[in-house]
Amino acid sequence: MLWLLACAKEPDPCLAMCEAGAVLYGGCLAEWGADWTAAGYADEDDFLDACDTWAFEWRQIEAEAGHEGSTNSTCVAREQSFLADDATCDDFTSTDWNSAPWSD
Repeated sequence: MLWLLACAKEPDPCLAMCEAGAVLYGGCLAEWGADWTAAGYADEDDFLDACDTWAFEWRQIEAEAGHEGSTNSTCVAREQSFLADDATCDDFTSTDWNSAPWSD
């Protein structure tokens, strides 16, 4: 039974960030009378796929740049921001998705 615990994986912090971002941004879109297509996504699942791709790509780049763990740290911080009780649409829309996670 102990060997099962050794195989357990840590939850992906970027998946949690993407899900929190989808909830926050989806609420913003509804508030603005828009939908996911207006934001450039087919639907929420398309946003989640794009967000997951963002994390995958930055993890590849960070490994080459010697900044391992930066993407995960950024994901944790962004998830907390997106889930905050006082989170606003600006918290999502002001996120610079193009800057390197180790520069946040």
